[in-house]
Amino acid sequence: MLKRRTRLTATAVLSLAFLPLLSACSSTPADPIAAARTLADAPGWVSAPTGTDCGDVDLTADRGLPDKALKCLSDARSAGDEARLAWIELTTEGDPVPYFAKTEESGLTVVSTSAYDSLGQGGWSENECAGIAALRTCLADAE
Repeated sequence: MLKRRTRLTATAVLSLAFLPLLSACSSTPADPIAAARTLADAPGWVSAPTGTDCGDVDLTADRGLPDKALKCLSDARSAGDEARLAWIELTTEGDPVPYFAKTEESGLTVVSTSAYDSLGQGGWSENECAGIAALRTCLADAE
C-alpha cells in the first residue's frame, strides 16, 4: 500500500511540475499576427497598417517567403507605393515569432516581436534591409 501511495504522490508532483509548461502553451494566441498588431508597444505602422497589403503568409519548409508576396512588395515599391507583408517564423521550441515588413524609399523596414516566444525577451526588434531581394540575407544577418 505504501508503494502505491508513493507512486501516486510522485505522479501528482510530476503533473503539477508540468502544469506551468502547459499553461505557457495556452498563452499563444490563435492568430499571432493579429494579436501582435494589438500589443501596446507595437509600432504604429504595424497596429494601423496602410498601403498595399501583400498578405499574411506561412513560410514554406525552407523558410522562404513566397515569390508572389515578394513580387507584391517589389511592384508596390516600384510604383512608389507603400506595401506591407506579415509572416510567422517558429522558434526551435515551436513558438511563433510574428514579422512585419514595409517598403521604404531606401529599402525595407522589418520588425518582429518575441512576445509569444516562451524563451524570448519580449519587445520588438527592427532591421533595415537594403531591398526586397536582400530580405532573407538581411534577416539572417540580424539573428
